[in-house]
Order: sequence, then structure tokens, then C-alpha cells
Amino acid sequence: MQRRKSEIDWAVDILVEKQEPMYCMDLVREVAARMGKRDNPETLTSMYTRINLDNRLVYQGDGYWYYDTNRPLKDHRD
Repeated sequence: MQRRKSEIDWAVDILVEKQEPMYCMDLVREVAARMGKRDNPETLTSMYTRINLDNRLVYQGDGYWYYDTNRPLKDHRD
């Protein structure tokens, strides 16, 4: 059975597609749009928190995140 994509899964997909860092709120809004979720403060704040707590994205500074494809990662399906 295929699991549903999480916010961080979507964020990783978007960053891999773009192949460049994104401003955090632009990324969160893009994730919300792709997931069909509302673009309101409550939803975006909740999504931001879940994405921020995951260690798959790298904070570049000035509010920008990127995904390092060379960074070894553990399996997040546990």
C-alpha cells in the first residue's frame, strides 16, 4: 500500500524540481497548493512547523531552505 505524501515529502519534491533554494513561506505556500490545502495563516503555520521539524531540508539563511541531494538521510517511514 502506498502511503500518502506528507508536507515534507512535497517540499523535497518541489526543491528537487527547482534545483535551487526557496524562501520558506514561498515553499510552504507551494506545498499547500499542491496538497489542495487552504492558504490561510493557521494552515500555513502548521505546515511550516512540520516541515521545519524535519531534518531533510537545510537552512541556508535569510529564510531560505534547500534540499541537499548528497546529504545521507535515514528512512523517515518509521
